[in-house]
Amino acid sequence: QDVKLDCSEYRIVYRDIADRMNERTFIAAVIPKGIVCHNKLHTIRPYEINPEQEHLSQETLHGAYERVFTDSEMFALLGLLDSLPFDFLMRTKVDNTVVMYKFKESQVPKLSKGDEWFEYISSRAAQLNCYGEEFEELRDRLGDIQPATDKKKRRKLQVEIDAAALHAYGFDEEEVGYLLDEFHQVGDPRMMSDEYFELVLGKFKELDVDGPFR
Repeated sequence: QDVKLDCSEYRIVYRDIADRMNERTFIAAVIPKGIVCHNKLHTIRPYEINPEQEHLSQETLHGAYERVFTDSEMFALLGLLDSLPFDFLMRTKVDNTVVMYKFKESQVPKLSKGDEWFEYISSRAAQLNCYGEEFEELRDRLGDIQPATDKKKRRKLQVEIDAAALHAYGFDEEEVGYLLDEFHQVGDPRMMSDEYFELVLGKFKELDVDGPFR
């Protein structure tokens, strides 16, 4: 009873089985409470444990558990993990499995409230993820966020996240062009097509002028 399970909170998970020649290599999502995962779906743990003397007198040790991320920080991280630059990075390390140490050593910008691209990425990632009754509580916690279920809307949001993530990583236009040219495309892409990459590049240029606040 003293143990507060990871599944008692919404949390990020990512798929263990992957391939650098897939349309996308790294696939992560926030999943609902109450779901227990096996070793093919890795959990980014939502809690850290910081016990103090006062917790020993409480009915359980749950008071020693602290959230690692706020809800908004969780979605900012999710947006970055599911972005083109992080996927491009993971393709240099993955054959057909996302090995834990390779994930942990991989760099991703740390975004918190007040950072330039934080709200922009976090709000869009939440709209893509938080649909269905299982996420009703989380939508309320985030401020009654409206989930995106329309295919065109979801595509637009992912373009915006990818473009913003490239800015968060500090890429310039030449580096973005290289990444998009070198990104592996499958023969019959569902999303990662030349047209999609052109949209990302166009949005990257637009954000370079307007920033994330327009």
